[in-house]
Amino acid sequence: MNSKKLVVVGDKFNEFANGKDVLTISQLELMTQIPANIIDKEHEIIVGQGVRKDFAAKVISNQSRNSIHGNKLKMCSLEKMVSDKKNAHCHKRLEQNVLIGPAEQTEHNNNLYAMPLLIDERCELMADHQTGQHIQGMLLVEASRQAFISVTEEFIYKQETGRYYVINSMAITFASFLFPLPAMVHFEFLEKDINDRRGRFKAQVRVTQHQTLCTTMDVLFTVYLSGLISEKEKSLADAAMKAAILEQQVTAHGVTHA
Repeated sequence: MNSKKLVVVGDKFNEFANGKDVLTISQLELMTQIPANIIDKEHEIIVGQGVRKDFAAKVISNQSRNSIHGNKLKMCSLEKMVSDKKNAHCHKRLEQNVLIGPAEQTEHNNNLYAMPLLIDERCELMADHQTGQHIQGMLLVEASRQAFISVTEEFIYKQETGRYYVINSMAITFASFLFPLPAMVHFEFLEKDINDRRGRFKAQVRVTQHQTLCTTMDVLFTVYLSGLISEKEKSLADAAMKAAILEQQVTAHGVTHA
């Protein structure tokens, strides 16, 4: 039997779902309760962006519990999404704020890595609102940032603790809208300069969807041992505090004698 493909997205992408073979996760939950004689064709679910794991797990549980209805919903990709781990190396505490999956090194290029884009609509950058049908650009900026941290952390420093990442420059080019469908993040080291004190890297991150280039980030960053950067940061923070207090005193003095 040929199954009809349906994409499921997070509820915040409801505008994208209108008029397409796309369901929000809430709509899919309702479908799990529809008897088979109403749905006369098998449907295969494809996971898009924005789906939250806890809601997806609830939908899968409902489907299993309501199997007596005999509805023809194939949820293998949703089950895989719930069971798979996200990237563990991008310096985020809350899983919903992690925007990428595990990175894999390509066979033909040791400097090139790929990882899936995995957006949860509860993430910090979607806390306010969603405008239009496409994914907001700042999500792709953050996904690209997470990519260069996670790849460097895992493959260069072999998950050693105590590293501090400093962005020296970052240039973003948006070439095409990216929609809440499956997408990939590609990371490539262009230059590496590593010694005992620090590592300097030049890299490029590209986000693609269905072979279309959507976003490119060219980035220069430096990785230090945390101990080396902490003292310098403390010194700079103290100087900034003193400058702020001095500025307030000068301002207050000027107002008093105006």
